[in-house]
Parts: sequence; structure tokens; C-alpha cells
Amino acid sequence: MIKSRKYKSRLAARLCVAAAAVFGGASPMALYAQEPEAGEPVEVLPLDELVVTATRTETLVRHVPVNVTVVTQAQIRQSPAKNLQDLLQEIPGFGLRLQTRSSVAHPSWQAVGLRGLGGSNTSRTLVLVDGVPLNDPFFGWVRWSQVPLETIERVELVRGGGSMMWGSRGLAGVVNIITRSPSETALSLGLQGGSLETLQADGVAAIHAGRMGLLLSGEYFDSEGYILTREDQRGDVDVPNASQTVTFNAKVDFEASPAVRLHAQGSYLDQEKLFATELQPNTTRIGFGRLGATFDAPDGSRFTANAFTHLQGYSNGISSVDETRDTERSTVDQFDVPSTAIGADLRWERAFGRHGLSGGVDFLWAQGEAWEDLVFRDGVATQRRHTGGEQILGGLYLQDQFSPAERWQLFGGVRVDMWRNYGGFRKIEDLVSGDLRADEAFPDRAEWYASHNLGVRFHQTDRLSWRAGFYSGLRVPVANELYKPFRRSGGVVVESNAALDPERMLGMEVGVDYQIGATLLARLTGFWAQIQDAILETTIATVDEAQTVEPCGFVPAGGACQQRSNIGTVQSPGLEAELELRLRTAWRLSASYAFTPTEITDAPGRGDLVGNRTIRTPVHQAAFRIARSDPDLLDASLTGRYLGPRFDEDANVSRIDDSLVLDLRLARQLTRSVGAFATIDNLFDTEYEISENRRGLVRVGAPLTVSGGLRVWVTP
Repeated sequence: MIKSRKYKSRLAARLCVAAAAVFGGASPMALYAQEPEAGEPVEVLPLDELVVTATRTETLVRHVPVNVTVVTQAQIRQSPAKNLQDLLQEIPGFGLRLQTRSSVAHPSWQAVGLRGLGGSNTSRTLVLVDGVPLNDPFFGWVRWSQVPLETIERVELVRGGGSMMWGSRGLAGVVNIITRSPSETALSLGLQGGSLETLQADGVAAIHAGRMGLLLSGEYFDSEGYILTREDQRGDVDVPNASQTVTFNAKVDFEASPAVRLHAQGSYLDQEKLFATELQPNTTRIGFGRLGATFDAPDGSRFTANAFTHLQGYSNGISSVDETRDTERSTVDQFDVPSTAIGADLRWERAFGRHGLSGGVDFLWAQGEAWEDLVFRDGVATQRRHTGGEQILGGLYLQDQFSPAERWQLFGGVRVDMWRNYGGFRKIEDLVSGDLRADEAFPDRAEWYASHNLGVRFHQTDRLSWRAGFYSGLRVPVANELYKPFRRSGGVVVESNAALDPERMLGMEVGVDYQIGATLLARLTGFWAQIQDAILETTIATVDEAQTVEPCGFVPAGGACQQRSNIGTVQSPGLEAELELRLRTAWRLSASYAFTPTEITDAPGRGDLVGNRTIRTPVHQAAFRIARSDPDLLDASLTGRYLGPRFDEDANVSRIDDSLVLDLRLARQLTRSVGAFATIDNLFDTEYEISENRRGLVRVGAPLTVSGGLRVWVTP
């Protein structure tokens, strides 16, 4: 288990683990031997050449009627990000429950949303790896460390209802991570270290022989971390958020015949973190497997099938800290939180003249439970709570892409989803007397829902196109929201709600794409979305003195009782703007902005919430990057990220200040096979807020950190 700042790994031991990750790992990666030479100008990729799959069928970006952002390998190489979460936070409109680095973030902070539809304890966005869900089946969070940057070919973000064909977990959109496939035999090794006693190592080996390709990769990350509590509020209990992660991945592609391709993937994640104090460690272990096949039929049809499974173990400690932050005591020990998911999908697609039809079915079964010790007296738990349940999600869909004329594309799709929640329970045992204090069985529920997707794209010229979409969708609450209470810092007790209804979304958007030559691309999108029966954590009562508050039970002094509730209606109107300029002098400039004034517009019985902003959602987000590639000197890029003010709870009292953070990356090719790089994160050592609880405790982002390393790649 990781131990605070006093935890010191011996360098030799750390390097041994790093070497194991480098030489023994497994997964798809961006093999640098296949990248452009350092300093080679990279032009804007024309929209008519870029193919995306996040709409559930291969489609040219210039034909998609909704806003799609694609992060390419060139952009990944220029980014100072050390992992996928950090990379995606450079995109305005992409939001997490708390915007901070994944290396120090608590897993619950990694729930993702798009277009202001985030900030909750569960993702409203579906994250995929090669078309297979990555979201935690029990909590809905995303462990971004499962997919190291070195394994990624590109990342596609489809916002809003353009992704509704993926089903209930893609309410706000879809993030599809496309990993590399082995196209030639090669080896890549990387090692870097720096501030906060950080060490990161990765290795990727690709073997291509005949009709088979094998890709193995591994990554090791270890950091002492930094203290999240703002300096003027720190006490003896505050310690750095230490983190250690090991991942292994493997991918096999096999061409059985010209018409049949088989593939298999597997990964393993082992992660340990210490969250802010000694009594709040958490551990995650995840195994993932996937088998699939693609068949091209003689009549032009293509069939794609996948089956996958997630197996996860999780543990987490929660403590209570006194006002001076000099002492703490355990309040909850989530010592065993296992979950399992099994899923499958079958997709068919075929062109009929001007029509491109596709359809399919998908299925997911998920089961999770939580064993927790609580109500500690003299450091010993007096109660044990056991909660859990099962869920089935299934759906079938059909969509058509129709080109009635050369400059027009029309889209239409329908999907029918079936969901069932069953076997939900909660038991509380008195560990002193052995008596059963509570034994609840929650009612089973099952329903179905139909959603639609309509869109149009008009190409006014070869460079200028207009698009519009109108869509609906839903999100079924996960078992964590339905059955498992939890406790948050500041003495906040959050009660679950087995009676939650699914969230239902209706939305539309219009946009324009304008490409000038091969150097400038501009995109502008206006959108409106409304979620009915939005699930939010709403405050029922705050207390000055410790007391019992229903339905939360015991609430400590200065704390609050909250419950997950279908609050009413949330509206998210907004605007997205993106600009990218690449000059033949090897300069690249990009800027993007998102305006998302998301607010609660209807809350029956809670009129005090109407007009409030949704939690942790900034109205304004912006990002820019200035990069230049010089083969005779350096490749350099400066990235800036701006987050506007936002609120940390539903009453809009605890305000998180705005922030602007700059990061710098430098790289140089030393030889054909060796490259060196360095990054400076938070270039001006800005102290910026990431959260503020109801007691005024402020957590801050990472200080200035410096790191550097080498990358070596070898091809036969």
C-alpha cells in the first residue's frame, strides 16, 4: 500500500519494475518508427480523407452531421500530456467531475461529460477502446490509465446525439479510442523522470509475420505526488497524493482469409493511490478481454462481432479530519468492491446505391457489490454494510446514410433500448452484537425506450459545408447510483436511490466547417440539449451539530445530507469554436473555445435550485497550442488551458475560481533511433483551484513540475 511522503521506493526496485513493464508488457501503440521524421511539416488533413468510427460505422468526417473532434498522433506527440486524461482535458467541452491530473485524481473524479453535461458522480459519456466500452460497469467512472498514450492511433470525440447508436451510456456523446495495430515488426522503449519523484517507463513490441500481427506493451508510473490542500489550510494530516500504476496490454490481429479477420485484446491494470491523507488509500485492479471478428460477404455486406468482459476489484478508505487538519479518524473502509461485466455486439453494414445501411444488436450484463465497514469507535468498525445489484442493458438499432445528390448527405437512425435492474439489496450488520440492523431488497425494474437521430450535411463548395442534427437518447443509472451510499469530504453524506428513473435527452445542433487550402480549418457549432429527469446529488439538509437526518442517517457536525434524485430538467445550450492553422514553415497554431451555460430549469419541489448552474461545469473553456518543428534545433510546443469559474455543489455557494495554466514541451531527435524530450507543466507555477467543499476546504492543481527522458525505437 502506498504511504504518503514518507513512502520511498528504492531506485533499484523501481527500475526493476520499470524494466518489467518495458520488456514484458502488452497493447496497441504509436510506434515512433512509423511517424514522420522530426521537423517534417504536417499539413491539415483534409476532411474528405479522415474516416471516423465513433458513429458506429466508418464515415468520412465531412459527411457526419454533428461536431466531431479527432486527436491525431501528431497532436499527441506535441502535447505535454503524460496520459490520456490529461490529453483530453486540452479539449474545451470535455469535462470531468473534477478537472485535474489522473495521476493524483481519486477514481470518482474521473467521471466524464461533454457539452456541460458532466459534473456528476457518474459519466454521461461513453468511452470506447476500439469500439468496446471502457466505463466502469458498477460506478460508471473511467480509468484512463488503462490506455497508455503510446498505444493510441487517434481519439474521436462525437458530441451529442450523433452517437446515440451506442445506447444508453452515450447520452452526452462518445469518446472512441482507436489503438494501433501491428503493421511491421518494431520495438519502442521510453523512460522519463522528474519532479515529485516521478518515474515513468513504457515499452511496445510489434511483430508482423505473414497474416498475423502481435502487439505487446506495458507501462509503469510511480510518483510521490503533491499535497492537494491549499498551503494556508494544510495541517499534519495532509500528505502528497502518491500514485503507482502498472499496465499490460496485448493485441492480436489475424487475417484468416481475404474475407475474414480475427482479433483479440487483453489488458491488466494494477493501481494504488493515496488520496490526501494516510487513512484514504485506494486500490484498483482491472482485467479486460475481447474477442472479435469481421466478415466481408460476397454480396458486399460486412458483419462485425465482438464479445468482451471486465473483471474489477476495488478498495477505498474514507476518513474524517478535524477543523485544524491535525488529526483524522476512519469513517468508512470500502475493503472489497468487486464488479463484473460481460457484453457482446453484432453489427451489419452494406451499401445499396446511394444508401449506406447499418444495423445491429448489443448486450451488456453488469453485476457489482460493495462491502464496507463503518461507524468506527476507537479505530474499530462497529457496523458492516453490504450493497449491490445487477443490471442488463440491451438494444437494437438501424441507421441509413443517404446521398440524394452530390452535395447532400442525409442521416436517419432509430434505436430501441431495453434495461432491467434487479437483485438490488442492502444489508447492515452490527459487528458488536452480530445482529442484522437492516435487510432491504429493492424492487426489480424493467423498461424500454426508443430514440432517434436525424441529420443533414450540405456541401456548399468543396471547402465549405453546413450541418444540422436532431436527436434523442437516454442514460440508465448505474448500480452505484441506485444502491450504494457514500461519503464526501466536508462531512457530506450522499444517499443512493433505488427508485431513480433514467435520464432522457432531447437535443439539436447546427454547424459550419470551412477549410481554406491545406493549411486552415475552422469549425463553428451551436447546440441545445435538454435532460429530463436529470440525476443530481441534491442537498436535503445541512447541520451545525451532529444529528440524524433522513434518509442519510448520521450526519457529522457541519456536514450535509444529500441524495441522488431525478431533480427535473437541465438545459445545456452552447457554442463550440475550433481553429487550426498549419504553415509550411512547420508552425502549427490551434485554438478552441466552448461556451456552456448549463443550468437547472425545472425542479419540482425544489424551486431554490431553478436557475442554478450544474456543479463543476464552467460556462467558459478555452485552449490553445503554438508549436514549431525545427529538425536542426528543437520541436517545441506551448499549450494553454483556461477554465472559467464554476460551483462545487448544487446550491451554487462554494465557488471554484477560474484558472489559466501553461505547459511547455521540447523534443529533439538525437539520432535516427533515439529522441530526447522534456516537459514543464504549469510553466509559471500558478496556484489554481480544482474544488472547494462546503466547509471552505480548497484543493489545488499541480505546481510547476519538470520531467524529461529518452525514447528509443528499433526496426529490423
